[in-house]
Amino acid sequence: MGKGSKEDEKIERTIRSILKIPENKRCINCNSLGPQYVCTTFMTFVCTNCSGVHREFTHRVKSVSMAKFNAEEVSALQAGGNERVGQIYFKDWDPQYHSYPDAR
Repeated sequence: MGKGSKEDEKIERTIRSILKIPENKRCINCNSLGPQYVCTTFMTFVCTNCSGVHREFTHRVKSVSMAKFNAEEVSALQAGGNERVGQIYFKDWDPQYHSYPDAR
């Protein structure tokens, strides 16, 4: 094994640990469980359906299991993630008055 693959394993373990943070266990956009993508434009975890919508808006999206992430992206996810980004973009959003979008 070369140095690169050891580093890749470490990065993947770190991303999987970030994904275990409660706010990251749900898609930031539709609240569905088990997001498997990262929207690198916002450094948020999103589900398969929402990842497609992000792509339509030309946002960058990567699969947690298939894509390679670099150290800068990992740092940005650690600093951001769904909780931090939600505090910025959804600070005025109230789930009592605005429902989550459904799976469609």
